[in-house]
Amino acid sequence: MLFKSLISAASIALAAAVGVLGSNNIDKRRAFIVFGDSLSDNGNKLAIFGQPAYWKGRFSNGPVWNEYAAQILNLPLVNYAVGGATSSNTALVNGTKNGQFIPSLIDQIDAFLKNNTNVARPEDNFVAMNIGGNNILWPLAVDPAYVFANEDKIINGIASDIVTGCKKLLAAGYSRIVVQNMPPFWNAPGIGGPGPVQDLVKRFLTKANVAIKSGIDTLTASKDYDIDLLSIFDATSIFSTATADSEILKAIGSPDITNACVQSDSGMFKPDLEVCANGNQRFYYDLVHPSTRVHQFLGIFIAHHFVNPRKPADKVEIIKWLNYYHVDETTLENNPVTKYKINNVAGFLTPLP
Repeated sequence: MLFKSLISAASIALAAAVGVLGSNNIDKRRAFIVFGDSLSDNGNKLAIFGQPAYWKGRFSNGPVWNEYAAQILNLPLVNYAVGGATSSNTALVNGTKNGQFIPSLIDQIDAFLKNNTNVARPEDNFVAMNIGGNNILWPLAVDPAYVFANEDKIINGIASDIVTGCKKLLAAGYSRIVVQNMPPFWNAPGIGGPGPVQDLVKRFLTKANVAIKSGIDTLTASKDYDIDLLSIFDATSIFSTATADSEILKAIGSPDITNACVQSDSGMFKPDLEVCANGNQRFYYDLVHPSTRVHQFLGIFIAHHFVNPRKPADKVEIIKWLNYYHVDETTLENNPVTKYKINNVAGFLTPLP
């Protein structure tokens, strides 16, 4: 079951993990600050746990979405996301942490704020977050019955934690925040196709996205904070549009949405793990994580959302921007992100001299 192999590794103390994240500080420049899980992790889990991973610690075969977005926005990237993270580590299963010490969304935000106490203009920074999938995946790996019995509790917990994280950031002056809702990963190869598990994951993610939107809408309407941008990026809609349209998939250059390149779900390479020869053509690099071209696709539209937040792009606009950025030609050798110096631990993107 997904992430089950990580539970023993999670016995590492949370304090030590947050200590690694302590190197992720911002300076007087504007920055693109990211919190989240494996969809966003650009090497932090590798730095914390020392586990063998895919490309330079990413859960993909190349850079992840926030690295592409930072390059488009021309901002240094500060990345606190850690693969396997939940929204918070309280009451994951039967009222216990169940040995889960991976820094959660709340842990990541607390660590960031602790390490950045004298930021002159926090409102100039862009903040993005994605979280929630592991709130169901961790319990499913340990106690599936708990998930079925506590579905609403888990869903409401995700939304509440996201709102709490946003409040912490807003109170510190970070007034430009985009929350990514959860993509439709019920169609990922690792879910196993039609059946009760897929039905559960789809219902869970759909209800969670409704709860997240409701929480963000309520926070925005409260007028309790100075907000320049507090918005939901609809990853569900843009992913669903892409995977249902062969022309969009062709423009991404990853038309195979059925077969994963590697039969793994944890981001870890194993001695006997076979890797396909055409990973860029697979929508999913492993059983649940997208390939780097899909990350570029996501990064393009999240970057544009910060500049012009509005309803999801339609097919014509999606293809226009995919062609503009030549996403179907992206490889590790021909990549806008790998032209930059990348520090996996600190998460900074800085132009080479």
